[in-house]
Amino acid sequence: MQERFIKKRCALGLLLMLLYVCPTHAAKIVVSGKNVSYAGETLELRRYTEKILNGSESVATAKVGKEGDFRFEFDLTNECQVFLPGDAQRGYIYVEPGKSYVVEIPNKRSRTLSEKLQPYFEPNEYFFFIQNPDKKGVNMKIIQFEDAFDFFTMKSLASKGDVDTVQYSINELNRIFADMNTKFQKNYKDYRCLLLKAQFSDPVQMNSVYSEFAKLGVDKTNPAFWDLFNNVFYNLIPNTLGSEDFYVFKKIIETSNAKMLLMHIQERYKITDVELKELVAIKIVGDLAAAEIFDNKLVVKMLQNLSAAMTMAENKELALNVAATVGSTLVGEGAPNLVGNDLNGKKHELNEFLGKYIYLNICNSRLMKTEKDLKILDRFQQTFDSQLQVVNIFVYDEKENVEKITKGLSGKMQVWLAPESDVLRKIYNARAIPSYYLMDNEGKFVLLRKAEPNDELRYLLLNIFDNNK
Repeated sequence: MQERFIKKRCALGLLLMLLYVCPTHAAKIVVSGKNVSYAGETLELRRYTEKILNGSESVATAKVGKEGDFRFEFDLTNECQVFLPGDAQRGYIYVEPGKSYVVEIPNKRSRTLSEKLQPYFEPNEYFFFIQNPDKKGVNMKIIQFEDAFDFFTMKSLASKGDVDTVQYSINELNRIFADMNTKFQKNYKDYRCLLLKAQFSDPVQMNSVYSEFAKLGVDKTNPAFWDLFNNVFYNLIPNTLGSEDFYVFKKIIETSNAKMLLMHIQERYKITDVELKELVAIKIVGDLAAAEIFDNKLVVKMLQNLSAAMTMAENKELALNVAATVGSTLVGEGAPNLVGNDLNGKKHELNEFLGKYIYLNICNSRLMKTEKDLKILDRFQQTFDSQLQVVNIFVYDEKENVEKITKGLSGKMQVWLAPESDVLRKIYNARAIPSYYLMDNEGKFVLLRKAEPNDELRYLLLNIFDNNK
C-alpha cells in the first residue's frame, strides 16, 4: 500500500515537473500571404532580441510556392513584434498566440546603388502589413497609438517642452488608450509615454525618467522598450561632459572598474533591476567607441571586464559581442582576410600580400572621386612597389565599368570585384564608400581614419619605408 502511494506521489511529482518545464500555454500562430515576385524563395520571420547591436532571432521560415503563396507556422507563449527582413523594405506586425494573420507584401525590390552606398541606410518600413486589420486588434491599436503619440509629441514641441503640456499629453494618451491592457500593450504604452517625457526633460527631470524606467523594467521583445532605452541612454557619458558625473565615469573607464560602473548606475540612476542595469552598462560604454572621448582599447577592455562582472549569461555574451564589434578594426590589431575576383575571374585573398604593407581601397566605379583616387594610388604603387601592395576592391559594381575606369593605369595595382559586397563592408566596418585602410607587413591595421590617398599619406609612407630600411 505504502509502495503504491509512493509511486503515485512520484508520478504526480513528475507530471508537475513536466508541466513546469513544458508550459501548456504556448499556442500556434499562422502568418500567411501571397506575392508571386518571391516565388521559389525562402522567407524568414524574425524578432529582435536586443537593439544595441540589432540582434535578432529566427521565429519561422516559409518556402514561397510557384504561385507566390507562403505560410509561417510557429509556437509562441506571448504576443510580440515580428518582422520580415528585406533588402530595401521591411515592416512589422504584432502577433498573439493562437491567432492567424493574412499579410500583404509589395513586390520584391532591391536597393538602388545610392541606397547601397549610404553608410546608414534604413529600409523603408512598408514591406509587411496586415490585410484588413481588425479595428479592435493589437495591430490597429498600435497604429492608432503611434499616430496619437506623434500628435502629442508635436504639441509638446510647439510648447517648447512645457512641463504641464508634456504631462497633459501623457495623461491624454493614457486616457484615450486605457483599453490597451494586455501585458505587451500596457508595456508598449508605458514605454512610449515615458519616451515622450524623456524627450522634453531637463537634466533634473531626467532623474524621474530613470526612476520610472527602472520600475517598468525590461521587455526585450517590445520595440517601444528599445526606442526608450536607446533614447535615454544614448551617449550618456558624453552628455555629462564637464559635470561631476563625467569625472566619476572618467575614473571608472580609465581604471576599467566594471563593478564600480554597475554600482554607479544603481546608485546614480536608481536602477536596481539586474537585467536593465547590465544592459545600460553595455550601452553607455559601447557608445564611447564612436564618441572618441576615451582610447578605443580602454573601451574594449571595459566591455570585457563588464562581461566578467555580469550575472546574466545573455548579457555576458552581448558585452563580448559589442567589444568585438567596436574593437574589430583597432590600430595594431590584425585585419580580417578578404576574398575578391580580379577582372579575369581569378580568385585572390588579401593574405597573399603579407610581407608587404597593404593599402586597401574599397570603392565603386560610379563615384567621381574613385577615378582621382586610382590615379594617385597607381603612383603610390609604382613608387613603393617593393614594399607596398595597393588593393582596390569594387563593391556593387560590374566588370565593364571597372575595366573602363582602370584602363591606362600601370597594371601593378590589384583590381578586384567583391563577390559579396554587403558582407565585405560589414567585416571591415566600411560604412562610407570609398573607405581606405593601411596595414603593415604583418597584416595589422596602421591607419583607418585619415587614410585618404593624398600628400599627407605619401609623406607617411616615405617615413615608414625610410625607417624600415
